[in-house]
Amino acid sequence: MKRRDFAASIAALAIASCNPRMDKRKKRYDEKECPFCVPKPGECSYCNGKGKCTYCNGTGKRKTSTKNYPKRGVERLEYEEDCPYCKASGKCRYCDGVGKCWACKGTGQIEDWNFYERHKAELAEKQDQKQPAVSKENEAIQTSDSTKQE
Repeated sequence: MKRRDFAASIAALAIASCNPRMDKRKKRYDEKECPFCVPKPGECSYCNGKGKCTYCNGTGKRKTSTKNYPKRGVERLEYEEDCPYCKASGKCRYCDGVGKCWACKGTGQIEDWNFYERHKAELAEKQDQKQPAVSKENEAIQTSDSTKQE
């Protein structure tokens, strides 16, 4: 009896695997499809494409409060502080306020999986943009110092 059930189940599996509809179904995973914004391709999934910080709702300030315990003599206290997530800018920290997916840059398709390398390159580019302004100021200071010495 057990052998017959085993043979029947193997035969059923073999028939099911030859089903022509199985070939027409979409693949479960598409290598080029962006896994970070799958529900809404191209949109930042953290801020839903709004570009605002989700922790402070884009205000840059975060309200914190305590509970009210009148029997213990503790009243509700509220205070406002700079949002630690967006550093008081109000922009989404994942997409920098653009509203587009940080991984695929809003295309919905990933061509390059080297996120860390790209991030390092962007940081280096930002530092290079800041550095010339500082060096120009230093040159101006040095030229003014040299003219004073003469």
